[in-house]
Amino acid sequence: MTETGNPPREAESVLYRTTIHWVALLGPVMLFVIGGVSVRSRLVAALVMMGLAVIWGIFSIHNPRASEFAVHASKLTIRIGVPLRHFYEFPYSQLAGAEFSQPALGVILNFGKIMLIQSTGEVIVFRMVAKPNELVERLRREIIRFRQENEPGPADSGT
Repeated sequence: MTETGNPPREAESVLYRTTIHWVALLGPVMLFVIGGVSVRSRLVAALVMMGLAVIWGIFSIHNPRASEFAVHASKLTIRIGVPLRHFYEFPYSQLAGAEFSQPALGVILNFGKIMLIQSTGEVIVFRMVAKPNELVERLRREIIRFRQENEPGPADSGT
């Protein structure tokens, strides 16, 4: 499902939202700088490198705006990618948990990767996520709340 494709079945309010971090722009910037430094020694290779950096940068500029990690009451939705968009929907009944990790620079700039652990044991990783600690904390709370509301407890067992 994409924004221009199938409309959402029902409008469920977003409890928490984040996106791809702006640090995703550092890759194209570094490629452009390396190309600029090497212009004198290898002109053609440097121009190709700088051209690729510009193209990569154009897509990278739109990626944070076009991407979204949204925590809803019953599911996590992820919309990511430019120009090829991907839409993921994870109902809480299919998620066993979530983790995050941040490199040293990620701690300073508040970005990192999140790992979604599915009930099957499969782990799905998303990188360069802004505020991964807040996203995972909110997601864990919603998964726990969802399970408490939807799984029968000891009082419901009919004893």
